[in-house]
Amino acid sequence: MPALAADIAAGTRPQQLEGWSNTAIRSRYPAARDGSAQPAEGFFHDAANAVTAITQRGALLGVERRRFSVVVQELLWLSPNMGVPTVTLIDPEQGVSSLAMVSRMEVNLETEQTLFEVMV
Repeated sequence: MPALAADIAAGTRPQQLEGWSNTAIRSRYPAARDGSAQPAEGFFHDAANAVTAITQRGALLGVERRRFSVVVQELLWLSPNMGVPTVTLIDPEQGVSSLAMVSRMEVNLETEQTLFEVMV
């Protein structure tokens, strides 16, 4: 099947690179990886759609998050069908009192404890 003229035009138009940066995070962590060596690929019809997508990606990835390990002194059996569990983390020493997303869960049957790794 021969290529259509519209397909050839779409495949040969010049590329345009868009970028996003959070200067506060960048200045706080100057040695952090920023992904510029291999930027995330995306294919969009126009630049406005690309800017919208990269702004949304930046809102997810460009935010400072803290990670904590929490030991629950009992066994908790959480079903994956319930979705991503959230907990309220209160730690006066670390200055944390907020909702946290559980990013990892480990059940230790010997000690009858559950270990959560949470992101705030």
